[in-house]
Amino acid sequence: MPSVSPLSLLLVILGAIAASSPGEAEEAGSLPPPVFHGALILPKNLEVEGTPFGGISGLDYDAANDTFYALSDDRAQRGPARYYTLHLTLDADGIHGIDITSMHVLRPPGGGQFSAGEIDPEALRLAADGTHFYWSSEGDENGTPEIFISDLDGRASGQLSLPDAYLPNPSGTHHDGTSPDGNRPNGTQGVRDNLGFEAIALSPDNTRLYAITENALIQDGGQATLYAGSPSRIIVFDLASGNVAAEYVYETDPIFRAPAFPLGGADNGVSEALALADGRLLVIERSYAAGVGNHIALYGVDLDDADDISGLESIADRDVRAVRKTPWLVLDEGTFGLDLDNIEAASFGPMIDGQPSLVLASDDNFNPLGQVTQFLLFTFTAPNAIPDTEPSGDLPVSQRKSGTAD
Repeated sequence: MPSVSPLSLLLVILGAIAASSPGEAEEAGSLPPPVFHGALILPKNLEVEGTPFGGISGLDYDAANDTFYALSDDRAQRGPARYYTLHLTLDADGIHGIDITSMHVLRPPGGGQFSAGEIDPEALRLAADGTHFYWSSEGDENGTPEIFISDLDGRASGQLSLPDAYLPNPSGTHHDGTSPDGNRPNGTQGVRDNLGFEAIALSPDNTRLYAITENALIQDGGQATLYAGSPSRIIVFDLASGNVAAEYVYETDPIFRAPAFPLGGADNGVSEALALADGRLLVIERSYAAGVGNHIALYGVDLDDADDISGLESIADRDVRAVRKTPWLVLDEGTFGLDLDNIEAASFGPMIDGQPSLVLASDDNFNPLGQVTQFLLFTFTAPNAIPDTEPSGDLPVSQRKSGTAD
C-alpha cells in the first residue's frame, strides 16, 4: 500500500502556545505544558489485506526502527484480531502521512485464532528488549479481562494472572468455585462490560506493568455520572515474578457535560496511560456526550501517597486515599481547531527538534457515520521526562512493505 494521503490534514502550528494554564503547569511540576503541532485524519473505508483498518485503541513506538505498533479493538468480528506496524511522517510542521507497513494476527496461547467475540483488544506496550509485547483485552465472551504476553508475530506466549476481584461472576459464584453465600450474587463482582483494562503502561525500568480499569469494579462503586467520578483501579504487576506488586484507586472525573437531547448517551473513563521517568503516570480520560462531542483530559498521576489496596475484594464503604492527579492538557471540541474524536491510544514518539513528542490516536469504532481515525502530535520541553530505555529490537518485517500480513 502506498503512503496514505489524508483526506483532511490539520496543520495547526501554535509555536510556544501552551495547552494548559500557567497554574496547571506549576502544579504539574517537572512536566511542562505541551505544544500542539498538527493532526492527520485517515480516509474512511481504508483496508489492509481485505480487512478494515480502524479501531485504534493501543499505540506504542519503537525508536530503534522508527515504527509504531497499533492495536485494533476489533473483537475478531470484521477480520482476525490484529495489530499493525505504522510509519508516521512527522516533524515540527505536523504529521504529513502514514505508511501501514504490516498487519499481524493476534493468536491465543496454543495457536489458532480468536473466534468472534472471544477477545476485545484495547492497549499495547512493547517490552524494552523488543522481543515481545503486552496487550490487554477488556473481556472475552464471558466478560473476563485478560493481559497477554505475545511474540512479535502476534502469538501469545502467556498471560498475567489477575486477582479474583477483577473477574466477573455471571454464574453467581466466585471464580474459585465457592459459593458467594449471598454476598456475591449474579453480576456483582469484577469489571463491568466494556469497562475493563482500557489502559496499560510499562515502568521506565520495564520491571512493572500498570493496568487501569476504565471505570470501577462492580463491587467497588458506580460508573461515572454527571455528578460523580468512578473509583477505577490501577493494578501493578511485577514482571519478573508475574505477581501483583500493588493496587491503587484512581478516581475519574464526572462526565463533563449532559447530552444535548433526552436519552442521549454520555460517559467518562480512563482510556490510556503512559509511564514517566520520574515514576508518575500520564493518564488519559475520555468523556463523550451525545450531541456535544468529546472531552479529553490528560493528568500527571502520583502514586506515592496513595493507599495500597492489594488483596481487598472490595473498597466499598472504605476510606481509601486515591492517587493524586494533576491536570496537564484538556482538549474539547474546537481546541486547536480540532473536530475531536474518540482518543483511546497514546505513545511517546521520536524526538523533534530536541524535544520529546507525544502522539495520540482515536478509535473510530468502525463507525462510518461521523467517526474517524485521527492522529494528534504534541511536543513538550522536558527531554528527561520520558523513560531512558526505549523499546528496540527487530520488527516482524525488515523493510516497509505495504499490506504485508502474517
